[in-house]
Amino acid sequence: MTPKAFDFGDEPAPSSEPPGGSAGPRAFDFDDVPAAPAASALTRKTVARPLFDSEDHPAVRDALATAHAGYPAQFARSEQRLATLFRRILPVRLALVTEWAEAPLMEQAALLQPITDLVLKFTQMGVPAQLEAALETTRGSPGMFGRLFRRPTSPAEYRPLLTSSRAQLVQLLADSEGAMRELEASAHELGLHLLALAVVSTLVEDAPDAVLVDALVQRRTLIQQAVRQAELSVLQMQQVRQQAADLIGQISSFLTVTLPALGMAQAQGTGERGRS
Repeated sequence: MTPKAFDFGDEPAPSSEPPGGSAGPRAFDFDDVPAAPAASALTRKTVARPLFDSEDHPAVRDALATAHAGYPAQFARSEQRLATLFRRILPVRLALVTEWAEAPLMEQAALLQPITDLVLKFTQMGVPAQLEAALETTRGSPGMFGRLFRRPTSPAEYRPLLTSSRAQLVQLLADSEGAMRELEASAHELGLHLLALAVVSTLVEDAPDAVLVDALVQRRTLIQQAVRQAELSVLQMQQVRQQAADLIGQISSFLTVTLPALGMAQAQGTGERGRS
């Protein structure tokens, strides 16, 4: 017969408490397991100490079996990490659930800022407009209105600006690669915390403690939103990187092909006029 969730072996010996005491073991309580310490500003920044020394405890085994059955791909890649997380969150306590994944959540919030800054920097650079203005100078002579009210701009005048913009775009690609790698790693860690919470929620879905069940739902929702935010930020950064790479190529073409070709054409035209 398949063991029930949180079935921890033989029944304890009858209690010697008077009739007014507890009639049986409390929900989700383990024998000889100390209560989780109260969270503080210091302990929140440290890694929680596992409540069990190994995966041999029945509750941890049940959780690992559930994870293996429900999430085979993630389990295969991160079995040991999941085992560690299950040892931290079991036995299920309200205090543990309300603080679950708090450190990874705060870490990800910090890692989102560099991505936001890079996207804003790319937008403020305005490289597409610079490149379009430079290319416009190569499209023939201006009309009568332009000749009267605007000084003709030489394509070569855009060389310093576009050279600087190209260097900034190259740096943006380098900076964004590291920022994305860190954010993706953080989102992966949050995803494992979410998976562990989903498994625990399955094991206690029939629990009589409505407050605990509600806390599990709220925490799962919060972590899901954080993971989704990271995915959207990574997608946005990937799009910016693609645009930056395209612009780098276009600028290089303008500087190394278009400008030299225009210079040769101008030199040839000057020579022909001189011979005539």
